[in-house]
Amino acid sequence: AEVPKLKTLILDLTSNMIGDAGAHALAALKDAPSLAELTINLRGNLIRDSGAQALAGLKDAPSLQALTLNLRGNQIRDCGAHALATLRDSSSLRVLTLNLSSNEIWYCGVQALATLKDAPSLHTLDLDL
Repeated sequence: AEVPKLKTLILDLTSNMIGDAGAHALAALKDAPSLAELTINLRGNLIRDSGAQALAGLKDAPSLQALTLNLRGNQIRDCGAHALATLRDSSSLRVLTLNLSSNEIWYCGVQALATLKDAPSLHTLDLDL
């Protein structure tokens, strides 16, 4: 029997201290060929710039149309914000929700995130800083 292809995935990993290593592991979801909708709640997980950079790799998921990343209350700084801003380069992403409140993002990171508004494929952007 053929295994059904994963199209929607919702993960709530709030306050599990997965850190950057866990974020790197989750970034492998970019290789799921049929994944169209992904929601990951990573609030309060000690994720830093390296983890944010890994998660930005989700832009390469071939079928991903809707992405929600709740990264509230981590330790992401400007470098991580710059990396997450590259989600604008996804050719398939139509809806993006990013919660980055209660991190350590300053002006430079906010400027980078503001470029998400120029993403050619995005129809809906919800950015919480």
